[in-house]
Amino acid sequence: MRIFLVLAGLALSLAAASQEIYRWVDKNGVVHYSDQPGSPNAELIDVIEPNAYEAPDAPPASGRDDANERDDQETSPYASLSISSPAADEVFFGADAVVNVAAELQGTLQPDHTVVFFLNGDRKEADGLTTEYSGLARGSYFLRVSIVDSSGKPVIMSQQVTFHVRQPSINSPQSPTAPPKPTPPKPVPKPTPRPNSG
Repeated sequence: MRIFLVLAGLALSLAAASQEIYRWVDKNGVVHYSDQPGSPNAELIDVIEPNAYEAPDAPPASGRDDANERDDQETSPYASLSISSPAADEVFFGADAVVNVAAELQGTLQPDHTVVFFLNGDRKEADGLTTEYSGLARGSYFLRVSIVDSSGKPVIMSQQVTFHVRQPSINSPQSPTAPPKPTPPKPVPKPTPRPNSG
């Protein structure tokens, strides 16, 4: 495939110079292009028009182009965005655990911007900088938050935070909220038989 691309590039460059291109296939099945017939079975290829390249217009006299001006106009109005809760590698126990998520934004949220949380890639829009997740299965979760504009393009994005959900087991229950293990009843002593005095 690489040879074909090289030959095609050669053919196009030759086409721009002479407009007469010959094509033939050798006994090994390799396709050749040249401005001279290299084989009796070479055939002349019609080239419709040469390749042309027009240089872009010169930049304005100020030395700044439109792309730089657009970048300046699209500068984020926010200094930073981060997740303050949960903490990195925080562990939650149980399927009924509720994970409260909070983000910190330096700057005022623009009226046409939306806060979007991503949990393992799943998108969740929020009314503000907080949301919560519940009913999460056991495993590790990857969380980040983004501010998007009205067209859905990210304006600023936080670093990713990882947290974990674990299920308490019978062998090692969660100590702070696990119910105490029942203590077995103490055996009642059997009455001692009285000797017969008869």
